Amino acid sequence: METLRRCLHGRPPGGGPVSYSRHRNPRGEEEEQEEGAEPMVRLPRPRTRPRRRPRPWLHPLATLALGSATAFLLGLLVAALGHTPCRGGAVGAGPLPGGSTPDLVWGGASAEAPPPRPRLRELLRRHLREERVEQWAREVSSGPHGAGSGRGRALAQSVLSALAGAGLSRAWSRPQPLPLPVRGAVSLRWVGPGGEELERLPLDPEAFCAWSAPGTATGGLVYGHYGRPQDLAELRARGVEPRGHLVLLRLGRGRPAQQVSAMFAAGALGVLFYRDPRDTAGPGAGPALGGGATPTLHVQDGAGDPFSRGFPSFSGHAPPGPAPGVAPIPAHPLSAATAMRLMRSLGPPLAPPRWGVPGGSLRFRPRPGGRRLQLRVGAGTRPGTLTSVFGALRGRLEPDCYIIVGAQRDSLGPGAAASGVGTALLLELARFFAAIGREGFQLRRTLLFVSWDGAEFGHLGATEWLEGYPGLLHTKVAAYVSLDRPVLGADRFVVRTSPTLGPLIESALEQVESPNEGGKSLLEQLRRPGRGWESDVIRPLAPESGAFPFTAAAGVPALELGFDEAVGGSGGSRAALGTPEDTLSRLGARLRGRLPAVSRAVAAVAAQLLLRLGHDPRLPLEPAAIGDALVRQLAPLQARGLSLQCLSSARGGVVRAAAALRRDMSGSDGANERLNRGFNARLMAAEASLLSPFVSPLASPFRHVLLGRGKHTLAALVAELGTHVQLRLALLAWTLRGTAGALAGDSGDIGDIGGGLGDSGDCGDMGGGLGDIGDIGGGLGDIGGPLGQ
Repeated sequence: METLRRCLHGRPPGGGPVSYSRHRNPRGEEEEQEEGAEPMVRLPRPRTRPRRRPRPWLHPLATLALGSATAFLLGLLVAALGHTPCRGGAVGAGPLPGGSTPDLVWGGASAEAPPPRPRLRELLRRHLREERVEQWAREVSSGPHGAGSGRGRALAQSVLSALAGAGLSRAWSRPQPLPLPVRGAVSLRWVGPGGEELERLPLDPEAFCAWSAPGTATGGLVYGHYGRPQDLAELRARGVEPRGHLVLLRLGRGRPAQQVSAMFAAGALGVLFYRDPRDTAGPGAGPALGGGATPTLHVQDGAGDPFSRGFPSFSGHAPPGPAPGVAPIPAHPLSAATAMRLMRSLGPPLAPPRWGVPGGSLRFRPRPGGRRLQLRVGAGTRPGTLTSVFGALRGRLEPDCYIIVGAQRDSLGPGAAASGVGTALLLELARFFAAIGREGFQLRRTLLFVSWDGAEFGHLGATEWLEGYPGLLHTKVAAYVSLDRPVLGADRFVVRTSPTLGPLIESALEQVESPNEGGKSLLEQLRRPGRGWESDVIRPLAPESGAFPFTAAAGVPALELGFDEAVGGSGGSRAALGTPEDTLSRLGARLRGRLPAVSRAVAAVAAQLLLRLGHDPRLPLEPAAIGDALVRQLAPLQARGLSLQCLSSARGGVVRAAAALRRDMSGSDGANERLNRGFNARLMAAEASLLSPFVSPLASPFRHVLLGRGKHTLAALVAELGTHVQLRLALLAWTLRGTAGALAGDSGDIGDIGGGLGDSGDCGDMGGGLGDIGDIGGGLGDIGGPLGQ
């Protein structure tokens, strides 16, 4: 009835006028048909019941003949009206301003393939201004602007004004009350046998470990290198155990949350972090991190508010007690200078030479009646309010389908690399797409530009926002692109992505000029003789990535892209994150004057991705990549000679369903909007179907079986084979069977698409055989629906 109402008023959902008719097919079933036509809609006039009059006498045969002829003529009239040729094509497919269409603007002709974009480089040169990028990066990084701070709120208002002035359909901000971690009283000192202070060690008054458990740890000291399993094995081979001691760990390999959890499992009483000066010098002549610089870290494994895992926070107050999901031992960061003072107190046994420990020793063991090391951490939270900023550019043909591009805005330090460059690129991309829209090109789908708050403490703003729409986000959001920390170096381009977006990267890199080798595309620069470029560029999403919660918790295809330092460099710009030394001048010195060119290249790649995702009639997602990811994660089993029939069968079902979907798409009319919508729904459902339905989001928010965190993941099962995991294997196999069903278009009844999964006993044989955004008054956020409120 809504479609009929719009047709009668001459206002179709997406553009030009349409005609509307209702008729019955030969089986007597009622059908509806919408087609473009003249503004005047001609429908058969309903027959009114005549008033009763005295009927003249007429022979019954004449009456029958007259009735038959009338019915025949009326049927012809209805058929003619129901098949009037369309002027506007598919519903909502009207001409763009100026009489152009998306394909004509870009010179394309095929509705299936993306149109060629010969004008893109010229448009980027004209609309993407390097001086504006530098100006915004300088403004953002002019001082600390932590989550919920006064300067953070002022910066949010500046970003809101910039998005509103860029020419977008709508811009708005969203406050979110949330408990925020704060630094309490912290001390590190040598104490005597009675607890009296012998020596106090210097600490940075601002740096701390967010979400650390409060408490006091007193004991000896063990140097644990990076705290990895192989490092613990080296310690134990030398007779050194962390149990009952504090552990000094080097940053740069692994996440702090993993390191603290591993030390707690090994029996340590507390953890001290530091950045080694050799890690911070980086390649070339770039400046090293100062010996007194101390980073602020967070030690929760994952993202979001740890007090409301799996659901949005309802207030800014935290319940009493430590943060759930965080190892219950105190942790604190040190400067390199303070760490060196501690290492000089260590004694035998000797460390492995490759660890490069100053003095070469591993352990300080307190003597009876001697001194001990004491760490006291007074961590806590305070009520706060995050302010994330949104800007929407409405899509013309599919306004109810969203492509989101987001960037971190907050930083506890100046944050040039952490948030300055990413925010600047976000604003310039918003200006770019609004500008080309005014020149006649409008994307099919809605672009949503978001400046997130609270990323420094574990992507609080983004995770809290998406947790508000469980089961809905993946049906409205086709992809998420993260611009967090997009320029940390200039030597290596890296994309961290969920499986279905991986194959899209190649076409984007092929269109962008390399900032390092003139006359070459980025793809040509990345290719190496004898090896595929993918192994150097594409990585799986990591928990510290801003895109991680979108895929791992919401099932939305997501990626994060940017330039990093050369392989083997763990310091440089990355080492300065969260410290006062993350300044624009230092970042420019590290890149040796190439910051504008590198930033432009990142923006160009992001623009290419957004154009494909926002314009292609059929989303450029590749479901077959899920099968490839399964093969990679199952490879350790094959190396051990194990064959789990249930998982192999389920993987085969996913591969066959993906191939069947591709065959259906290649054999269908690429201009049929109804078919395209159906195919896109199946493509979007693929990633979401990998969220395990057998675990609660309250217990395990990151339910993605390939990228998530928890015992339900394939990686966890591979690591624990040999224990009693039959039930978990069966549940994982059924999750993959649901993926095959989603690709087949019917998750409720997928027949034999799962490939003969068999009963769950097979898994025990280890030897195995937003709604329409309407009139931009209300949507994803405040623009037409529930999302973002």
